[in-house]
Amino acid sequence: MAAAPAPRVLSLLSASTEIVCRLGMAHALVGRSHGCDAPPAVLALPAVTSPKMDPTAPSEEIDAAVRAVVAGGGPVYEIRNRVVAALAPDVILTQDQCRICAVTRADVAGACADLPASTIVTIEPTTLGDVLGDVATIAAALGVPERGARLVASMERRLDAVRAATAPFPRATACHLEWLAPVMGSGYWIHELFDAANCAMVHGAKGGHCPTLADDAALNDAEVLVLAPCGFSVERTRHELRSLGLPERWKNVRAVREGRCYVADGDRFYNRSSCEVVETAEMTAEMAFPELRGLWGHHGKHFLGALRAEDFDAAFSLCSPKNRERLSSPAKFREICGGASFAALLTGGEVSRTDVVSASAATVAVAAGDRRFLFDLAFEGGAWRTDGVRVVC
Repeated sequence: MAAAPAPRVLSLLSASTEIVCRLGMAHALVGRSHGCDAPPAVLALPAVTSPKMDPTAPSEEIDAAVRAVVAGGGPVYEIRNRVVAALAPDVILTQDQCRICAVTRADVAGACADLPASTIVTIEPTTLGDVLGDVATIAAALGVPERGARLVASMERRLDAVRAATAPFPRATACHLEWLAPVMGSGYWIHELFDAANCAMVHGAKGGHCPTLADDAALNDAEVLVLAPCGFSVERTRHELRSLGLPERWKNVRAVREGRCYVADGDRFYNRSSCEVVETAEMTAEMAFPELRGLWGHHGKHFLGALRAEDFDAAFSLCSPKNRERLSSPAKFREICGGASFAALLTGGEVSRTDVVSASAATVAVAAGDRRFLFDLAFEGGAWRTDGVRVVC
């Protein structure tokens, strides 16, 4: 007997698109939302939605635009109902958890009222149990429940492996920031993923909404700070940090001072209730415990070190005795380095250097952006010391 044909599936949620593909049902997809981009092959499908605000705008502008749309009672996204009708989906996957994050069931019902009968499958995850349950729900809707059960079991085994790997270490306090302007904490299923990584989450509760922090001082509650704003890639977040002036504003935050502040791919791993929540737990474990760095291979691929306080004590110790006497103290050194030229050296993006070395002396030319610096070095007491730096005008 021939197998029943696969249903025609329209996914309006990035998490459900990824789940459909993990279930081996990518061939059933006929369309997607504008935010469905994983795995990359789904980008070949027609997108049937678009946002009503500019997703490339600064964080503050996006926040204001979304609040205005929500206050007006209208949908945050547009649905191209003629395209949807032409695709004639048998199953439409959507969500009812957050009207800001993706198209909701009400949006679908309003925009596609004239569609032929379609099964609308709505997920509404707030806890890790919900995320795992949604995998089973989608698998059942696509006629492959056994695949769903197998996939959930695999995810649970991998989460158990994270718990086992992190168990020997003292529990760390950690904070995930869902947004940067205003600064917002996290919650939902992310709280349980932090728990699986042996981290106690601050500024967020299991199944709870993302709280807005009263002030930056609240960030000092965390040993580890994970910056993964909703919908933002690593590159987008690093740009946002600079445009918001956070490197200077947060220089005294505990995690920044101690070099334990990271930026991660929020769009893919910290905001989607997909099968990749397993990777989220693994990444969090690598951030919290340097001894595990590289165990799952996420560092440098899905997360990077973000903000780090400048260590002027260490830099001062590299100066020659004569230069230390002239500078008087690390605090004075920091004051001297407060100008625009040195700021470019400290935070100026791409940095290149050229060394000219002899047996006892060296000149190191460093280019940071459009500024060049020359460091004069001498070999004294078994170590290289600098006797000063010149800014090339």
